[in-house]
Amino acid sequence: NTASIEGVRGLVFDVHGYSGTDWHNDGSDFIQWGYRLSKDSLDQSAENNCPIDITSSSTRGSFTHARQMPGESLECLVRGPKSLGQRFNDQLPLSLASSETCGRGLPSLDYQDPKAVASDPTYCADNDGVCSYYSGGYDVKVHERMDWDNDPTFSGIHMNTVQAELPRCIRFATDEVHEEVGDKLSIALCSFMTDLFGSDIC
Repeated sequence: NTASIEGVRGLVFDVHGYSGTDWHNDGSDFIQWGYRLSKDSLDQSAENNCPIDITSSSTRGSFTHARQMPGESLECLVRGPKSLGQRFNDQLPLSLASSETCGRGLPSLDYQDPKAVASDPTYCADNDGVCSYYSGGYDVKVHERMDWDNDPTFSGIHMNTVQAELPRCIRFATDEVHEEVGDKLSIALCSFMTDLFGSDIC
């Protein structure tokens, strides 16, 4: 490909579930998308923090390869109109439509600032006033660096990685909801990769 950082035309999708009991509704309803960017990094109220690219080094976040491709930016990839979070929002299964937030992406174009949402008493029930946001863990980090053990400079081949933390309102739903969510997630992921890498990827 034409990226300035050598990378793989693909995406590692790491799926987890979280209880989110510090949030309202017996657990947060949001799908928390993690790109190894903390909620402070995504804080839109912080000076010079929007777009994210201004304060993010070339190896920050889990899209080090994708963000270097022509016409791409970390801001758009993470919370723009074609981000994974927003793509799923736009494909939202009808079975989740009755809930205001179940399955909505954080971050996404609709919910761009995880710190603002996690600090909003409308959603957060934590006594300290700030709820948990899962920004991406060990698997997302090590699988992005294809030769991470022997490449401390992170200059080698990269894979694009993302973590999705699924909420209780999805995980404890019916089999029919699981099937529909799986179908819509696959559409969001495939359309994201097709736009990024070309029509032969899915």
